[in-house]
Amino acid sequence: MIWFTADQHFFHENIIDYCSRPFPRVGKMNNEIIRRYRSVVGDADVVYMVGDFTIMGPQHRHAVEHIISQLPGAKILILGNHDKFDPFTYIDMGFQSVHTSLVVEEFTLVHDPAWSVVDSSCKWICGHIHTLFKRQGNVLNVGVDQHEFYPIGIEEIHREFYEIL
Repeated sequence: MIWFTADQHFFHENIIDYCSRPFPRVGKMNNEIIRRYRSVVGDADVVYMVGDFTIMGPQHRHAVEHIISQLPGAKILILGNHDKFDPFTYIDMGFQSVHTSLVVEEFTLVHDPAWSVVDSSCKWICGHIHTLFKRQGNVLNVGVDQHEFYPIGIEEIHREFYEIL
């Protein structure tokens, strides 16, 4: 199975207030996002994380590795503006690959949906915008704030783009 998610912002205390997340503190948020992820993603699955996995920098590598180690599946990272590690470090920590953008099936994955103005014929999958919108035209936000803190499956991506058009 193929999954998509974005904007987990692990360890980001302020994101709780910024996005009105229903968690009393960052530890509860981290644990619940991990729990929901694990409830749907299996070891044989592939998960495209479309940016802002965490706000932690190199001094907190062990904490980030601990989160990554709890997440099953092959994890592919599309870098977001808060992803502070060197791409090779993300690979060393457990991501299969790291990209600035990537095409998966007929979908172009980028963290910031501003890229969607480049080509209006593409179907864009993004994060970055949190609660601003879930779907707007040819852009789908796969951020956890729009999907009850769960990754969303490829079937839902297809439904979003093809059942509504």
